[in-house]
Amino acid sequence: MLAPGDRVLVAVSGGADSVGLLLAMAQLRRKLGVELVAAHVNHRLRGADADADEAAAGAAAERLGVPFARCDIGGRLHAEAPNLEARARRLRYAALRRLAAAHECGQISTGHTLDDQAETVLMRLIRGAGVRGLVAIRPRRRDGIVRPVIDCRRADLRAVVEQAGLPFRHDASNDDPRFLRTQVRQRVLPLLAELNPAVAEACANLAASARAEGAAVARWADAELAASGSEGELPVAWLADQPAEARTLLARRWLVRAGVPRRRLDRRHVRAAVALALAKEGRGEVHLPLGWVLERRRGRLAIAQRKSVIRRRVRAVQQPA
Repeated sequence: MLAPGDRVLVAVSGGADSVGLLLAMAQLRRKLGVELVAAHVNHRLRGADADADEAAAGAAAERLGVPFARCDIGGRLHAEAPNLEARARRLRYAALRRLAAAHECGQISTGHTLDDQAETVLMRLIRGAGVRGLVAIRPRRRDGIVRPVIDCRRADLRAVVEQAGLPFRHDASNDDPRFLRTQVRQRVLPLLAELNPAVAEACANLAASARAEGAAVARWADAELAASGSEGELPVAWLADQPAEARTLLARRWLVRAGVPRRRLDRRHVRAAVALALAKEGRGEVHLPLGWVLERRRGRLAIAQRKSVIRRRVRAVQQPA
């Protein structure tokens, strides 16, 4: 995940998982030839507890001789807001990217464990994900996010942190039954572990298999799209000639390559794109996330993003954080 000379921002919430990550990386930094900066994002959702989390993260970094950086996003979150977990995650990663840029770090490491991977796989299953969704937490992402302890069990990390005598905190929000992850962690996984004590490892293996198969499918789709002459526009006759089970895979891959964000595309959008290609009528359009519009004209599918959306996104990037 890392190369000699890398500067790595280590996300430290103050919990045992992230402190364990910081401990492991601090012990390995000379061997790996990397420089570290510990970073904490204070959500300002839990009052004095949130400040205590930050203090624990800072104390662990000081004990390990790692520079410490912090920021907060308190004015942009409310404890009772809908989709709190997802919104907090988006804001946290955005804050970490700003800190990484400020400290010239090319990678951001997070303390996701094998237990987190298993919980995410089960959550995706509960929500009806397909194979692509079962990839769950990627050990390394293209945007520089890395998960060095993704193969470690949560209990093992905590034991190492306790043995080292480092301070850590328990985030009470992890016990909030409003969140699906809490239900999976406290109820679903323990029940499944009674049937198979290695269920967490089995879920992680499923994610790894889905990731490998997804990569193979992506390579195949890229080769097929290259052979179709689909650069820029997709010939509807070519897509119609593909096996039915391959059309959605090829359409999705083409849309992603064209610039539509992968995370915002769902089955509904892809099915609509395929239906547009197969329609008997010669023209039509499909509206996709973030202002992307798919049009059929002269026997080809073309896609573009509305200029008004582009202008709004440029203004948002230009505004100071």
